Amino acid sequence: MDLVRHVIEANGAKLAAWEAGAGSPPFVFVHGLACDHTAWLPQVEDLARDHRCIAIDLRARGESEAVPPYHIEQQADDMAAIMRALAAGPAIIVGHSLGGIVALVLNERHPDLVMGIAAADSPMRATGLGAAALVERLRGEGTAAIEPMVERFFSEGTSAEIRAAVREMMLTCAPEVVAGMLSDDERVSSHMTELVKLADRKPFMAMWASRPAGDIVWLRETCMFIRQEPIAGGGHFFQLEKPAITNALLRAFLDDVERDPRIPH
Repeated sequence: MDLVRHVIEANGAKLAAWEAGAGSPPFVFVHGLACDHTAWLPQVEDLARDHRCIAIDLRARGESEAVPPYHIEQQADDMAAIMRALAAGPAIIVGHSLGGIVALVLNERHPDLVMGIAAADSPMRATGLGAAALVERLRGEGTAAIEPMVERFFSEGTSAEIRAAVREMMLTCAPEVVAGMLSDDERVSSHMTELVKLADRKPFMAMWASRPAGDIVWLRETCMFIRQEPIAGGGHFFQLEKPAITNALLRAFLDDVERDPRIPH
C-alpha cells in the first residue's frame, strides 16, 4: 500500500495526514490517546481498495507538530482543518479510544464534515472520561503514570509484537502531551450525553473490546439508533489484533450509511 503524506499548516501548527485509495464515501481515521496514525493501518490498507482513506496524526503525535494546546476540542478543530484542506468531507469518521471522543466533538463543532461515526472502544459513558486524577499523576510522575493503563489494554490473545508496538507508541509520548489531550475532560464530559445524542442523528456505531472502555447499557438507553458490536476476545487495540473482524464491521457500517434515509445520497 502506498501512503501519500500531506502536511497542512492550520491553527498554528503543521499537521500530518496520510492518504490512500479513492472512492466515496471517504473514511477519516483518528487514533487515540498518545498514539498515531499507524494504529489504523490495517483498516486503511483494506478499505483503500475501494474508498478514499485518510489517517490523521493528531497534534504532537506522529509527524504532526507539537504546538500546545493539545486538548480534545483543539484536536477536533485540527481534524476539521485537515479535512477542509483535503476536501475530504463529509466523511465516515472512525475513532479509536479517545479518538472516538474527538470524533463526537468534531461532529458537534463541524457537523458538515461528518457523515457518520464509528467509535472503537471509546470511553463513552454518562460519567465522562474521569481523567482528572490521571492528569495530576502525569504532571507528577511523567509517562510512568499511564503504564498500568497501557498494560490493561492487552488481552490474553494480544501478540508480543502488538504489545511492543503499542508500548513504544504510547510510552514515548511526552507526558505534557498526554495530560494536554485530557485537559478538557470536565468540559467534554459535562455534555457527553448531548454529544452521543448528536452523533445518533447520523449513522453511529460503537465497537467494543472484551472489557469495554465505555458504558454499553447507558449508550443503548441514551441513543435510539446506535449500532453496537462487541469483538469477542479483543483487547483495546482490537483493530490491530483482529483486523479482519474490524474491517468487516466497518464495511457493514457502510451499508448502514448507504441505507440511512437521514443521509443525502
